[in-house]
Amino acid sequence: MLRTSPWTPDTAEKNLKSFGGEYRLASNNKFAHVIVAGEGAAGNNAKAVAAQAVLLAALGNSSPVKFSTQPNGTIAKAVGSDVTVNAFQAVHSDSGLAGIYIVSEANKVAATVSSVVGALKSFKVADIEAVKKQALNNALRAKAHSDVYSVERAAQLLTSSDNYISQIANVSTADVEAAAQRLVKKLSISSYGNISQVPYVDSL
Repeated sequence: MLRTSPWTPDTAEKNLKSFGGEYRLASNNKFAHVIVAGEGAAGNNAKAVAAQAVLLAALGNSSPVKFSTQPNGTIAKAVGSDVTVNAFQAVHSDSGLAGIYIVSEANKVAATVSSVVGALKSFKVADIEAVKKQALNNALRAKAHSDVYSVERAAQLLTSSDNYISQIANVSTADVEAAAQRLVKKLSISSYGNISQVPYVDSL
């Protein structure tokens, strides 16, 4: 959950900060839609946005190629093929969120959320060069196409998208793992649908 100090047009983005928290909205739905998120990179920090782009590629963000299959990253491997998961980010000029979007059948969502959080907390980079290449390809495709993707949205907050794209090559294993650790420091959960079995954030 995001909380801000009293809102004004001049301070809305400046004061945006992740404190952790929870939002739940039940509905008559077969599925549970869950976002597990934490503090992400600020748009005014190109190096941090680059490290986060590599992290999302490692976790399993969707491909910028239309009609592609579900991402095959760390999170997808942790939950199995019968659950839809996708890494995402919401980048603002001075702060941001990063995390995982989950769509699961209600009777599987508790185990799925626990697996996702466990994978985030234990995240380690297996092959830094491979995920950097994937992150670079994702960023270049997003820049070349008009479709709105997470990395493209982040790029729009920078003076030029090249600011963070050029930094991807310099991202280290330590940078990516530090981004993952920042993400899980204060988790938030937002859930919608058949959410009776969605774990509460303080139980994770």
